[in-house]
Amino acid sequence: MAPSIYFSHLNSFAVEELIEKLKQEAGLTEEQARKTLEVLWNYVSDRVPPFLQGQVKKMMGMMQNKENQTAESDEEAF
Repeated sequence: MAPSIYFSHLNSFAVEELIEKLKQEAGLTEEQARKTLEVLWNYVSDRVPPFLQGQVKKMMGMMQNKENQTAESDEEAF
């Protein structure tokens, strides 16, 4: 399944907080922490009943948008 993380604005603080914890406690880079969350939430959303999948995706906020903005910024730097 292709990555399908959709992070809602309401929980973007929680996402950033979790990323910081992954970086500090697991020694991950920003990119590794974000990828870890992507894999985790894809795994979870694939295993919840279909009627809850939208809620799981909404729950974690704007990570996909943030990743897209970061990629665009990197491209502009060249």
